[in-house]
Amino acid sequence: MIRLFFIICLILLQSCGTNKKPVGTDSSAIAGSANTSDNMIWDMDVNITSEGELRAKFKAGYVERDNIGNSRYSVSRIDSGLVIEFFEKEKNTGLLISDRGTINDLSEIFTAIDNVVFKSTKGYTLYTDTLVWDRKLTQISTDCDVMMIKDKRDTLYGKGFITDDKFSSYEIKQPRGMTIIEGESKVN
Repeated sequence: MIRLFFIICLILLQSCGTNKKPVGTDSSAIAGSANTSDNMIWDMDVNITSEGELRAKFKAGYVERDNIGNSRYSVSRIDSGLVIEFFEKEKNTGLLISDRGTINDLSEIFTAIDNVVFKSTKGYTLYTDTLVWDRKLTQISTDCDVMMIKDKRDTLYGKGFITDDKFSSYEIKQPRGMTIIEGESKVN
């Protein structure tokens, strides 16, 4: 009886390992080739730590991972939602959301792509097409057009953005925008 149960479990596990794709996902369009990925992961949920301290919570809907050569490193493509929550001393400091993204384990670079929204607990929300988190440099940046809204009232536009991953300060390149001063609008 136990042997029969074990054999049934093996058959079920083997049938669960098929290379099924979620509806509307074409890995060749994402990867740029017709090769099958090394790993396909649904509902990825990972905590990223540094020296035992939580730095980020990373979530993605569907991820395809390909190993880099024969190394333990991989490049991952995310095509159904990317969410990264940032933490500093166990307090949430920011939230990054996008439609797609990539992760390079070797360089430790996370790239959020398409409909990127970055919210800081300090009161600003940034909108852009692409945003890069370089874990080694502890920096978040883009060279794309950005729109940042501060405290739901001041709007700043620019081309390029950079901040540290603690969000202690930020820089917007080529800034232009509008500030509300005591009920009046002022264009800069």
